[in-house]
Amino acid sequence: MTADRPARGLAVLGTLRRRIVLNELAPGALLTELALAVDLGCSQAAVREALLRLDGEGLVCRAGRAGTTVTDLDAATAGEILDLRRRMELRAARHAVRRATGGDVARLASLQEAMDRAAETGDAWALIERDTEFHLALYRIGGVPALAPILARCIMHTHRFKLWAPWHRRPLAVTAARHRPILAAVRAGNGAGLVRALGDHLDSIVERKEAVA
Repeated sequence: MTADRPARGLAVLGTLRRRIVLNELAPGALLTELALAVDLGCSQAAVREALLRLDGEGLVCRAGRAGTTVTDLDAATAGEILDLRRRMELRAARHAVRRATGGDVARLASLQEAMDRAAETGDAWALIERDTEFHLALYRIGGVPALAPILARCIMHTHRFKLWAPWHRRPLAVTAARHRPILAAVRAGNGAGLVRALGDHLDSIVERKEAVA
């Protein structure tokens, strides 16, 4: 029973993270450990641990007796996050092509195929996970691996805002296909093309409205 606790805790964490990013738990929603424990069929301790992790990821805000709420979304903050993400990814992309191995290209191609399959089955969360892995894999090729967790958080919050933005709608198949020019540039060893394709991709994740990214 004890051996199952870490796995169960990770499952609770993953479920709550998915619900928040997909906006199934809306910005500003009040979360109680008891209600979540009943809903998820787990202990309050597992929920408490998950909420602590999510607080560290910026997805919830724990305020003592005031309770825990899902963090709000606003366009200005989303824009700042995407700008940081853009700087990190494009800086890495300038080095990625000359550092990429055949194995790296195969890994990116595999993730592209996984995104296509997720789109075909209508699995938005699986697509988000593979999209995140794709961008992190590319970043690790040309960037600073120690900073990858920061980029991962930026990607997560970008997805959350993109799915929430009321003016933004894009079919999953289109989202998956948008990575193909990036993969093609890496495969062709075209450094300038990679920077251009990745820049275009990041600049069009969400249509900008005022300070929105």
